[in-house]
Parts: sequence; C-alpha cells; structure tokens
Amino acid sequence: MQRPLYDQLVPYYQLIEGRDWRGEINLIASILREHESKAVVDLGCGPGYHVRRLGKLGFNATGVDISRQNILFARKMAEHEKVPARFVVGSYYHYRPREGVDAALCLNWSIPTRDRELRRFLSNTRSMLRIGGILVFDYERVSEIVWKDLGRPIVKSWNLKEFMIVRVSVGQMISNVLYSRDVYVLYPKRSQPTVPDELARYRAVQGKELAEVYVDCSYVRFFSIPEIRRIAIGSGFRLVANHQLPRNGYRRNYAVLERVT
Repeated sequence: MQRPLYDQLVPYYQLIEGRDWRGEINLIASILREHESKAVVDLGCGPGYHVRRLGKLGFNATGVDISRQNILFARKMAEHEKVPARFVVGSYYHYRPREGVDAALCLNWSIPTRDRELRRFLSNTRSMLRIGGILVFDYERVSEIVWKDLGRPIVKSWNLKEFMIVRVSVGQMISNVLYSRDVYVLYPKRSQPTVPDELARYRAVQGKELAEVYVDCSYVRFFSIPEIRRIAIGSGFRLVANHQLPRNGYRRNYAVLERVT
C-alpha cells in the first residue's frame, strides 16, 4: 500500500506526528539503560528520529524500514547531525542482524494489527534478540478509545514558511483496530498573489492547481494488558513493564517484553 506519509511527506513526518519526542526518547533511553541494552534495532524506524537520538546518547542503534524514502531521509539527517547510526531498507518480518541485539523497538503504532502477522513479527524479533533481550512497542488501550471522535472529520493544520499543510482525518473502529483515512493538502504561499486569469481557473477545475493533495490510510491496533501477556507468552516473551506518556489528552502506552526462551 502506498503511504504518502512515508513517501512524499517524509520531511514533515516529525511535525505532523506531534509527539512528545523528547519525553519519548528519555523514556526509551531509561528503559534501555535499566536492561543494560547497548545494541538496539528500531523496526519500522520511519525517518529515523529515535535511532539518531539514541546514537547521540551512545547506543549502538540501527534503523530498519520498508520505505526507501524514509531510509534515505534518515541517512541524510544522520550525516548532517554527525550521528553514528546505521539505516537499512527492509521488512521487519525478515530483517536479521549479523549478531544478536540487546533490544528492539517498534514505535508509532507500527506493531502489526492481525494475529497471524503479529506472530510473524514476534517470531522474527525474538530470533534477533539475545536471551533476556527486550522488545519495546507503543500502543493504545481498548479502554481508552475516544468514541466521540470516531466517524467525524478532525481538521488540523501547520503553517510553515513556504506553505501550509492541512489534514482532514476520519476514523472508524473495526473490532479492536482503528482504521483512519487522512487527506493532506499542501497549499503554497505566494509572495506576490495575482488575480486568477482564465488559464488559472481552467487548471483549478481540472485539478491542476498548485495545491498538492495526498490520501493516507492507516490501521492501528488497540490492546489490553491481559491480551499482551497472552500474546507474549505464546511467542517466547513475557511482559515485564508497561509505561505511559501523556499525549493530546490521553496516554500512550509502552509495553516492554523480555525474551525468555
């Protein structure tokens, strides 16, 4: 599936996501230090923010993402920031490091939504972790679904120097999975606006105006703590901790699974 958020919109990903990036890095780093983790792989690393920041903090960090645009952007930023980080184009169902790692991350709701795919993901992640290694992934709890927001358009905008980004999102729940369709419109700013002529009007009618429009679809699975425990045990892990960070009026959860077999 084409994901504009991981292609044309990659340079604006960090802005659009609007997370507490610093707070998240502090939390992740504290978890890694607590478990004496040095070698870390970020599965579904996106534009590589976490990998670059962890690299700056002294961790041996590698980012893996299926989006080539994400990886190219991450490498460019790492080079610009002079960060010792490694990035690989690949699927987290198949990626295997040369040596076992201490920890794996799967953030920004990148954990698979279907049970079959989740088992595949956990099986491959387990194979790359040493015994006692940890997997940290973020998720939302079923008990915290904001039902009033489902089925209605939610509009947000970002006013940048050269253009404005407007996003209209509509979500719906299917079982325990949130399906969201997001429409992004990039409006360029003109320093010297002119009165539209007939050609400009024609282009607008034909959809050839200067504004760029992208449609992005995403799926996010909601979990309960007992469900995570069950899934972990069935995949050779155990749930050892659950952390939370506030985000826009609700809480984002971070499960920590430890490989036991």
